[in-house]
Amino acid sequence: MDLKSLVIQLQALREKGEALGLFVDTRDLLECSTCGLQEDVAIDGRLITHQQDAPDAPDTGLRFTESPNGQFTCPRCKTVLSASYI
Repeated sequence: MDLKSLVIQLQALREKGEALGLFVDTRDLLECSTCGLQEDVAIDGRLITHQQDAPDAPDTGLRFTESPNGQFTCPRCKTVLSASYI
């Protein structure tokens, strides 16, 4: 198998993982400096959010939304954030 085929397969797996709600590690986790909502990764790989000062709290179900320009919006307070991509 050539490198191009492997890259295509990897991208397909990454997209499938994202569709399933998994964190595929293409960017840093987000944290809102305004309201304290932050992303985390559950033991099963799912992307979750919780309050910054309560890391053992259950998933809030809220998700940061990505805009076409690559920035993210906090679902709680609407603060616009930038992410560092890996």
